[in-house]
Amino acid sequence: MRPALQNVYQKQQTEISAAPSKRLAAEQAARKMFVQKKIAAPEHIAFIMDGNRRFARQKGQAPAWGHRMGTQTMEKILQWAYLSNIKYMTVYAFSTENFKRDQDEVNNIFELLEKTIRRLSEDEKVQSKSIKIRMIGDASPLPERIRNSFLELEEKTKHNNKMCLNVAIAYGGRQDITQAFLKIAQNAESDTINDAEIAKYLFPFSDETVPDVDLLIRTGGENRTSNFLPWQANGNDAVVVFHQKYWPEFNLKDLLGTLRRYQKIVKERDDAKQKRLERIDEFLG
Repeated sequence: MRPALQNVYQKQQTEISAAPSKRLAAEQAARKMFVQKKIAAPEHIAFIMDGNRRFARQKGQAPAWGHRMGTQTMEKILQWAYLSNIKYMTVYAFSTENFKRDQDEVNNIFELLEKTIRRLSEDEKVQSKSIKIRMIGDASPLPERIRNSFLELEEKTKHNNKMCLNVAIAYGGRQDITQAFLKIAQNAESDTINDAEIAKYLFPFSDETVPDVDLLIRTGGENRTSNFLPWQANGNDAVVVFHQKYWPEFNLKDLLGTLRRYQKIVKERDDAKQKRLERIDEFLG
């Protein structure tokens, strides 16, 4: 790593590794903000973390730097989501399409991923806050060291139950649905195939305790969902919000604003539904 990049990265790491008292003060401030704003949190929130490379290009840095900054944002968002009582968070970390990128960039992403897994595994807050961490996707194309590291992290956190972080790696929504139908064909106990039967074989919802996505957020200015959770989010009529900011720039204010927007959309939907029911009752009565 070039000296200039090393200095920037070390500064960022120093800020994240602040003294416990400072971290506690930050947590308390964030919690107070959520309470004061009276934000109604969704149960399950998902992120398409887009814009790392463009952010790096904008700053005159290499793609690897952008991915590191994006990882730091993900860890901050995880903390804020926990403080807002969001029970499930799913992040799109690496898609099946990402394997087509430049091999050096893919290798850098895998190296960063391995370091992030190790850091989360050693982070006492993950255990003290009872956060379960799971990988979703096809692990077979991943380097063995990545697969083994994630298996160890999953095993270490499998009994945690306050919050669940699903990390989508080598994931593609169409591939997920295709694999689900193949498994159904092999294992179905009856000739009847319904939504519940299909969901049993889909990531991450093969775990029956994981609900459908309520809110899907994509950063980076692209207004599409890019093959991410097509059954669990789009098929569930989740609220979808597109942000112009690149992922490394996404902050607490943006999250709060999105949660307020989610609350407003849900209320408008509920009000419209109630009015339809009232009109039906009036017509039938």
